[in-house]
Amino acid sequence: MKTIKKSLGLAALALGLMGSGAANAGFSMTEVQLHYGGGYKVGSNSTFPAFSEKTDRATITLEHFSTNDIGDLFFFVDFFYDNNGTPVPGNDESDQYGEIYYTLHGKHFGLDTGDGFISGLDLQFGLNQGTDFSVALVGPRVNFNAPGFQVLSLAVTTYSNFVDPFDRSLDTTYQATIVWAAPFTIGNQKFSTQGFVDFIGDQGSGVDDQILFSPQVRWDMGYAMGRPADKIALGLEYSYWKNKFGLTGVDENSLSLFLGFKF
Repeated sequence: MKTIKKSLGLAALALGLMGSGAANAGFSMTEVQLHYGGGYKVGSNSTFPAFSEKTDRATITLEHFSTNDIGDLFFFVDFFYDNNGTPVPGNDESDQYGEIYYTLHGKHFGLDTGDGFISGLDLQFGLNQGTDFSVALVGPRVNFNAPGFQVLSLAVTTYSNFVDPFDRSLDTTYQATIVWAAPFTIGNQKFSTQGFVDFIGDQGSGVDDQILFSPQVRWDMGYAMGRPADKIALGLEYSYWKNKFGLTGVDENSLSLFLGFKF
């Protein structure tokens, strides 16, 4: 049984650049994040059926965002290692997980919303892939202009498992995702808060609805050191996952410290 970590990273910033008009064909950025934290459930030390054990985890995340003439590409890959000293036989201490999304921009297909509160109507296709976990997603995304936000968006997609870590028979359901990013300053220091909330419907008997809430607070450490802004970030990422993987009552509260390098 493998453990999956969702990530936000560049997704919020990428959407903000798109909404502000800064992104164009050929725009590209990549970030490497180094995380270490604790409080993760359903890890290498977890036991059926309570899954109450917690583990510390080190994660290296590679993220990429780029645009072309009709849309944008976003993907990330996590490589993680559980550090709990007591792995259960058959549970891997290390693994990887990734997500990839391609989004068609509605403005290129006659859905130009102008400069009002709704700044874009897009169509998103996604694949979430782990060693023994696969989900396909497709649906619309709405982008908003909101004071104080670099990013505010809502995507509503189908959520279809075709590989499940517990070999359950799962119904297709929905996933609604809110993404936000808001930069701010304290004195002469640059910060940002960004994150996402996933609402995933139940997938049949014994597979409960899920909520995954994952905000970050980032300090622009590179700028504070006299380097170009938005290149080196130090931050905290919190994650609350209600009914993780649809397991009723398995609620995760994890916190990690991370260092990010953007190229």
